[in-house]
Amino acid sequence: MFLAFWDRGGARHFRVEEEVLLPAFAGWGDAYEPLVAQTLCDHVAIRMRIQGLRDNRQTELADLHALGDALAAHVRMEERELFSLIERTIPAADLDVVADAVERAERS
Repeated sequence: MFLAFWDRGGARHFRVEEEVLLPAFAGWGDAYEPLVAQTLCDHVAIRMRIQGLRDNRQTELADLHALGDALAAHVRMEERELFSLIERTIPAADLDVVADAVERAERS
């Protein structure tokens, strides 16, 4: 079930953040901002756990809980810290352009 969610949109969402949102932020902010690094590192760690699910047909319940916890913590960090940093950093007029680019990328 989780892998279906991931394949339908989760993986694309991570790519959009990595290829559209974070580079846009770097145009106005610090590309080496710790929250950017944390976001990218979280993406790598979550992908590694997902690959473990794909590779191991006998996944332990604890592994699924750990993945869920990692994903929930990541989403909270983005919502509470990263996105507010981006909104404070990118000028309002440009933020609309970035939001449109993210939305287009999510649909493609």
